[in-house]
Amino acid sequence: MPATTVTAPAQASEAPEAVPAKPEHKIGQLTTSELVRESSRLEAALKRPFSEDVKTLLQARLDAVLAEQDERSRKRQADTAAAKAALAAESAEQEARAAREADG
Repeated sequence: MPATTVTAPAQASEAPEAVPAKPEHKIGQLTTSELVRESSRLEAALKRPFSEDVKTLLQARLDAVLAEQDERSRKRQADTAAAKAALAAESAEQEARAAREADG
């Protein structure tokens, strides 16, 4: 029976081109769709067999992107709530004005 040699699996290339490049602009300057693309790229990169140091850096970048998305979502919800409150107040004012005009 011939001897077989077991070779170690090839190490994944950790060349700089294998790691997703940072966006051209700061996270806060990216559009919403750019943030979505960046988070998808980082999530996919985290599934690759990089060293723990590289994965830590990628996770930090992903955390920053997710934090920006969460902040924008909170602002959007607050703005929506404020707009609804303003419309409700305006509607109530119009109803009161119409009631005064009808009475007098």
